[in-house]
Amino acid sequence: MSKEKTITEGPSESQRVLYHLRTQGTGSEGIHIRGMVTAFRKKGYTVDFLWPLGEGDPTVRAGVNPYDTKKRKSPFELVIPLIPGPVFAILEFCYNFWSYRRLRQILRKRSYQFIYERHFFFSLSSGLVAKRFGIPLVVEVNELAGFQRVRRNYLAGLAKKCERSLFNRATVISVVSKFLRDAIIEQYPEVHADKIHVVPNGVEESFFTRSVDGASIRRDLGIEDKIVFGFIGFFLREKSWHHLDWFIPAFIEAVKDHPSAVLLLIGGGPGRDDLEEIGQSMDFKDRMIFTGAIDNVGIGNYIDAMDIGVIPHTNEYRSPIKLFEYMAYGKPVLAPNQEPVESIVGEVQPYYLFEAKSHTSLKKAISIVLEDRENWLEKGGQLKELAKSKYTYEKHGVTILRLLG
Repeated sequence: MSKEKTITEGPSESQRVLYHLRTQGTGSEGIHIRGMVTAFRKKGYTVDFLWPLGEGDPTVRAGVNPYDTKKRKSPFELVIPLIPGPVFAILEFCYNFWSYRRLRQILRKRSYQFIYERHFFFSLSSGLVAKRFGIPLVVEVNELAGFQRVRRNYLAGLAKKCERSLFNRATVISVVSKFLRDAIIEQYPEVHADKIHVVPNGVEESFFTRSVDGASIRRDLGIEDKIVFGFIGFFLREKSWHHLDWFIPAFIEAVKDHPSAVLLLIGGGPGRDDLEEIGQSMDFKDRMIFTGAIDNVGIGNYIDAMDIGVIPHTNEYRSPIKLFEYMAYGKPVLAPNQEPVESIVGEVQPYYLFEAKSHTSLKKAISIVLEDRENWLEKGGQLKELAKSKYTYEKHGVTILRLLG
């Protein structure tokens, strides 16, 4: 098959990236999207987007609470939750017909240095179009078909066939954890391993220059003299996500002899009432402080108000964005010892990590953290420097460009 040609508009074009995504771009995924887009822009690239929500810039939705009932939603966002799972999976696959046509239209009109795709299930079109036009394709992978997630998997076999096709046609496959790299190599042995690279999540460089005032937050919340364990995220009813319903009872037991220890819960979502009931039933409600949803711009003040950042649960393949945000503000982290976490912070604070889903291990880690108070500042400083030197999106963007050659 002969390659299609691009017709370049105008006498000269700046370096351009076509960013392809099929997500609403809210919450933490939006933060990652904004981070990588910012990285490419700082290197002089113009970033255009193809996504089903329109022609605008999805980075403006970064960090937006997807469970905000007051936010006006598009018809697209209103309809999605009403679609039965199997039907939704079919529609996900059918998206390829629309995106294939749109990608060809875009590439015929303008020249791009490469396509960058945030991988989504049933994605097929970008690989086909990239090969047809002879343009490099970077696929960023955060999960694979068949992995456990909040939305139930349907038509996983078809999704895996799409992945195989896409990965074989990709120039670079960027994965957020070693687990994902190993899984791709095992599931799709025909995909060349040397094009699969681990690029974890991170933070934007602007995190290190923002002016924050955690002291005023502590004062406003009445926790100036408290030991503050803090969590940022959304409160879901699906118990497989953050596992706060599992974490909170063990935390309460672990700090029962430390009356100054409190749990600061930053975020919103439909699961908040369930968490408040746990606190009420264990006579701990007054030591659980809910702030409600905080926009991403102001979140730094609340992280600065913490003594210890908390990640109650993460699975073996995800790279938690909150890990790097805690690090950027110099906070030690209480977290599971899953590889994507341990590989980042394990050398600095190995005993602050606990065995995933083990109450015994969690309570032991909390005890160690409380006893190690005199070293929090030093450990936090080391983590901040680590994040700044290795885990910014700007550095990740440079890595992607280097891999493309």
